[in-house]
Amino acid sequence: MPMPRTLPPLTNTHVRVAVQVALAVWFVHGLLTPPPGAAAVAVGLGGLGMTILGLTVLDRPRVAAGVLGAALAAACATGLLAPATPWVVLVFAVCGFAAARLGAVAAAVLLGAGTAAVAAVTVLRGRDPVELWNVVGLCGMYAYVRAGRSRRAAAESERQRALLAERAHVAREVHDVLAHSLSAQLIHLESARLTLEAGRYEEAGVLVERARALAKGGLEETRRAVAVLRGDVPAPQEALAALAEEYRRTTGAACALTVDAGPRPLPPEAALAVVRTAQEALTNARKHAVGADVEITLACPGDRYELCVTDSGGTGPAPHAATGGGYGLVGMAERAELIGAALDAGPHGTGFRVRLEGPLTP
Repeated sequence: MPMPRTLPPLTNTHVRVAVQVALAVWFVHGLLTPPPGAAAVAVGLGGLGMTILGLTVLDRPRVAAGVLGAALAAACATGLLAPATPWVVLVFAVCGFAAARLGAVAAAVLLGAGTAAVAAVTVLRGRDPVELWNVVGLCGMYAYVRAGRSRRAAAESERQRALLAERAHVAREVHDVLAHSLSAQLIHLESARLTLEAGRYEEAGVLVERARALAKGGLEETRRAVAVLRGDVPAPQEALAALAEEYRRTTGAACALTVDAGPRPLPPEAALAVVRTAQEALTNARKHAVGADVEITLACPGDRYELCVTDSGGTGPAPHAATGGGYGLVGMAERAELIGAALDAGPHGTGFRVRLEGPLTP
């Protein structure tokens, strides 16, 4: 049994083409029944042809404006030669196409010329004064088309803004994951190189094994980042505990974690910001404060949450301080701003503190 055929979905392009064909058929039918004379028919068909030609060159604004202006003149000439014909249809078509495709100045000039021509032909040919309402109709159509064009432009601008925001989001996630994982690997590999030069081969092997484990963890973290981008946000308590344990394992320094979850859970955006901010702060501590003890606290007093990551200051040189692109603090600040939170980062006692504070209500 053959499957029934379904009609293609109706789009705005189909509607526009249908309207244009209907207007052309209406104009030609009104122009030829009865024929008003050879001159009027020739001028009218010429105006219709130039209107159609104007549609084909609308990607070249100056040429299109000239062609549509000539079409408007031909329409008005048709009205003078045979005022009983539907010459006003061409005027509406020209002004509508100009409003939809041309710039504001060119479209406004054609609208002014069209309204003046309609009024002049109506008065000069002694037509019924009620036909002057065509001027109001022209202005209303022009305003409607321009408003629709502005709405489409605003929608496209919003789409582009959302696309750029999503790209920035992805860039922040990639930076956070790679900076955290690769900096730890770099520390271990550099230590392995130094131990190899000193002839401590077994210790170097242990360091290389740890770097391999970090690389594996980085892949897992990348998968988690992809899951986050899809909306699967990890629980901040578990993620902070894993970050603290990794810091202890890779640096040998202390990393205390205190979490006061409060009566309400963190919003997904805030939970992600807390995890990424803590991750970036620990990465910076590894690079800039070698051997520093770190304290992580997360509290939710009242209707706000507060994350603090404080290090005690480095105990030696920071050979990896120049690594990375310097986007960590900038990325944390951008992330905080996007969710209505505030980020404060700066010296604190002998060390450095990163503090994130924001509302529990999204």
